[in-house]
Amino acid sequence: MPTSLKNVLTSITEQLVKGGMTSGAAQDKAPLFKKAATLLQEDGASEDCEVNAYWVPGRIEVVGKHTDYCGGRSLLAAVSKGFAVVTRDRDDDIVKIITTFASGEKKVAEVRMHRDLDPAEGESWVNYPATTVRRMVRNFGINKGIEIAIGCDLPEASGMSTSSAVICYMFMTLSARNNIEENETFKKHLPTTEELYSYLGFIENGQNCNELAGDKGVGTFGGSEDHTGIMSGQAMKLNMFSYCPTAHEGAFSFPEEVTFVICVSGCIAEKTGAKMGDYNNAAFLARDGAKAWSKATGKSAANYKEVIVHTKEGGSTGVKESILDQIAKFDDGKHYPEDADRKYPAGALTRRFDQFYEENEVIVPGVAKAFAEADYTRLAELTDKSQQLTDTGLMNLVPETRALPKLARENGALASSAFGAGFGGSVWALVKKSEEEKFTKAWADAYYQEFPEVKGRATFFDMVPGM
Repeated sequence: MPTSLKNVLTSITEQLVKGGMTSGAAQDKAPLFKKAATLLQEDGASEDCEVNAYWVPGRIEVVGKHTDYCGGRSLLAAVSKGFAVVTRDRDDDIVKIITTFASGEKKVAEVRMHRDLDPAEGESWVNYPATTVRRMVRNFGINKGIEIAIGCDLPEASGMSTSSAVICYMFMTLSARNNIEENETFKKHLPTTEELYSYLGFIENGQNCNELAGDKGVGTFGGSEDHTGIMSGQAMKLNMFSYCPTAHEGAFSFPEEVTFVICVSGCIAEKTGAKMGDYNNAAFLARDGAKAWSKATGKSAANYKEVIVHTKEGGSTGVKESILDQIAKFDDGKHYPEDADRKYPAGALTRRFDQFYEENEVIVPGVAKAFAEADYTRLAELTDKSQQLTDTGLMNLVPETRALPKLARENGALASSAFGAGFGGSVWALVKKSEEEKFTKAWADAYYQEFPEVKGRATFFDMVPGM
């Protein structure tokens, strides 16, 4: 949204409403935009200078846990918290980023737009922005610099895709500055929004995107679900996408009578450093499960989606059982991972496929239908099953995210589930709007009674799907 710095400081609420935000959301986010604008002003920008303003939300994965990189589907919503980004153009090839952390500490970083930029040279928080700059320079030859100031209310490492939102706002701002939609390489290789969403995921994981060569990612092996949810959010809609390639399968109305209550558990859901191996393990199990099936059948499948397609084309009755039987031939704890001395425990590959199949083939489409029909009984059954499979199939819950959905249901939630990468993160609960305040207090009290150490770190807020 092009405007002036003065307008951001004095009248951003009206501009956000014109851009499609509700009046309430615009009033809530105005202080974040003013905070970002003030950072630019403190860095020497005059009130009459031209700027661009962007709202980049986080996302909720309603269901569809660890399905995207397997070619599966998920049901997504944009959250009411995110990044308020205000930018001004530079005349050189420097990208300058100004932000403040939750502690109030101001941080500034400058990176040069160069194909050999090393994201690891700066502080750890600069890794995601620098990785995006490097990949875009290599793929599209961009060279026009920009100054980016940020206000944020999205909790860090909460499972709401904070890191992927950074990739998204970096792409959006650099794209606008460098007029990338007129770039011939961009038009040739990313002609649709779905292909763009996939590309944003490839920036993060470092893989090739068609003929756009891959590069250093950030070390995770996830897919494009997070970026898709962030970029495609619609007010009062849940979007269902499938992946590998990314495809929009439908938008489902969110019932007017209900609201999400989100609990940020207070347990850090990191995808970097020491936690990266835990996060990537679910992806490696899925990769090797597809390899085991391919080895057993003599066919070639890159992911679980292709495994299911091949099996259905072969006319097998009992698709899931047939696939599990084939994977089980090499699921004895002796074969995978192929390049590691320490193998998965026996049964790990079949357990991972069982979780994927139920989540992808039954739970995601079933939950979408239940929301559209306001069938809360069926919704509860399916989300309870998703939560249980997360525990037994992905094994990435912690005691807090295992307990929170149970406590939510005991205190009146219609449905509840953990979401995010795992090993921390957040939990959503669905409640009637008329009961939200009473429910939130009861849920928080029950949580703090069982886990008193998280008080002061955990947070609760209500929201409906946004944009």
